[in-house]
Amino acid sequence: MPSIRLPFTRKKHLASGAAEIVLSSPGVSGTAPQPPLTYDDPRLRAFLGVTFDVLYDWNIATGAIYFSERLDHILGLPAGGFPRTLEGWLEHVHRGDHENVGDALGMSVTTQSPFRCEYRLRHRDGTYRVVEDQGLVMAGEDGAPASMIGAMRDVTGEREAQLAAREATELHRVLFRLPSPAVQVAKDGSYIDADANALAFFERTAEEMLAANVRDDFPEEVVAAMSGAPGSEAIAELDVTCHVRGKAKSLLLSVIPAELGDELTWFLLGADITGQRAMQDELARSERALRRQARILDERNTALKVLLEQREQDRRELEGRIVQNVEQLIEPTLDRLSRALRHQPERLEVEALRVNLREIVGPFGERLARAEGTGQPLTRREAAVANFVRLGKTTDEIAETLHISRSTVSFHRANVRRKMGLPRGGPTLSTHLANLGRS
Repeated sequence: MPSIRLPFTRKKHLASGAAEIVLSSPGVSGTAPQPPLTYDDPRLRAFLGVTFDVLYDWNIATGAIYFSERLDHILGLPAGGFPRTLEGWLEHVHRGDHENVGDALGMSVTTQSPFRCEYRLRHRDGTYRVVEDQGLVMAGEDGAPASMIGAMRDVTGEREAQLAAREATELHRVLFRLPSPAVQVAKDGSYIDADANALAFFERTAEEMLAANVRDDFPEEVVAAMSGAPGSEAIAELDVTCHVRGKAKSLLLSVIPAELGDELTWFLLGADITGQRAMQDELARSERALRRQARILDERNTALKVLLEQREQDRRELEGRIVQNVEQLIEPTLDRLSRALRHQPERLEVEALRVNLREIVGPFGERLARAEGTGQPLTRREAAVANFVRLGKTTDEIAETLHISRSTVSFHRANVRRKMGLPRGGPTLSTHLANLGRS
């Protein structure tokens, strides 16, 4: 059960009953005096109702409290829903305020001094309303405190407005100390204040700044961000470009709403990124220039590729013409010479010349010169022997044509097999060379 701490030395004075409060009016000379103005008089209640929200009368001895029905309305309760006892009232007082309320009430009752306190009362929805409470202790016939009459006023809105004003003032103090452009803007878009950084950014004096409007300096998206309803706590972050005396300047802008009483104001805090934006633009121009150079190089590479392909085609056409000339002009001559020497050993020399000529104009000569297999090049004599083997000539025929012994021909054949990388038991040398010529 909640209670108020009162000094034990004063409790003996709380047994007296409540006394009637009477305010007398002397009247005007020559007229009948007005009747006494009592606490229950509707005239007094009407006057007090204009100044205060709730009237109360606390019988100190019994603990019963009369509250006007306005208290029920303030706390969202039905008529008569708020308890009319000291204990019930304390149950609705915020626990964090019990000590202050108890000390103030105890001091007022024990010293019969005016009671004045501000505390929180619990609303039906669980929130709290802030009330300002003022009361006077009325003494009984024995001089002991008998009752307290007083009034409460709901100051929740006022305290919230004061808190918002303090927060806005603190926000102004903090933001205007930062090394960034900061301005405060009214609901109509006019400037309320601007720090030195903002004046330097917009290149204005303080008088010129206060004579301007946010629409003069910022794009429409900033004005749109300031169109929120009062109480909005959303902070907009924008990247904007402002035109200052014909120059484009960039800001990373925060639009911060704040309440001053019933009015909504905005703080615009910006980070000057004009230099960074210029660097980004220069980098973008450099990237575009690099892309143009890359495109030009790609076009040149394409043209060079086409040229090389054309040269390769010309080379192949030239080789084709050489082969055709060999086949049409030289081959018939060699055929006639071979038939004329058909019974002479020199006929093999003619055949070798025919083969070598074909290899010169074909791929076989190049591959034979590379000596596929071990990578070792063939000697001139080994190449001659390989040519005759490819033509299907026997060892004796090769020896007779080259004027060397059979064993020397066999030695060269073995070297050719080794350099060609032919394993023992593999394909014959003549088969391998014939396939090599056709590939």
